[in-house]
Amino acid sequence: MRWLPYVLILIGAGCSSRDTAPKQAPVSLDNVPAQRTAEHWRLLADSLSLEKQQTILQKVLSIAEREGWAGAVRYCQAAAETLTRYQTAQIILRRVALRYRNPQNKLADSLDHLAYEHYAKTQSQESLLWELPSGELRYYRPIYIQMPQCLKCHGKPEDLDGPALAQIRKYYPGDKARDFSIGDLRGLWKGTIRP
Repeated sequence: MRWLPYVLILIGAGCSSRDTAPKQAPVSLDNVPAQRTAEHWRLLADSLSLEKQQTILQKVLSIAEREGWAGAVRYCQAAAETLTRYQTAQIILRRVALRYRNPQNKLADSLDHLAYEHYAKTQSQESLLWELPSGELRYYRPIYIQMPQCLKCHGKPEDLDGPALAQIRKYYPGDKARDFSIGDLRGLWKGTIRP
């Protein structure tokens, strides 16, 4: 598995979005002004989702290097929800998908479906931020399959790693997160923001 150093270089483009990461310093609640605009919230959510995506990719690829793809699946089953969630009093960030592995990550409402359809149709790289009638903001950012290594667990039958597939069947009997190809929309980062 000599691909790990090369793959780590590509993590920014990995199974993540075709990154629309902020071109400036990372945004956090500490450096967002008290009078936050929608653009401030969008940049914060972009920064957080990119950080979360990079962290999980680094960890999964590191585990796959040491334990194989079956080990990576076991790791994801135990840690993915923690690694892919962020929550404060003002923002909740998580992943959702039409074709999910964990049922907790399925698209939840018509706005989720609308965002998913937008990205599936346009292949846009830009995050979306919509204001809801309640005053909350809803944030979305696409996750595309960009690395061949992602197909070891999410690809077509000929791409899947056999031991990984056995673990997927064990931990996720209702799995729908397979049969993807490079460039496919895998899911979305979804944020609920209470300004």
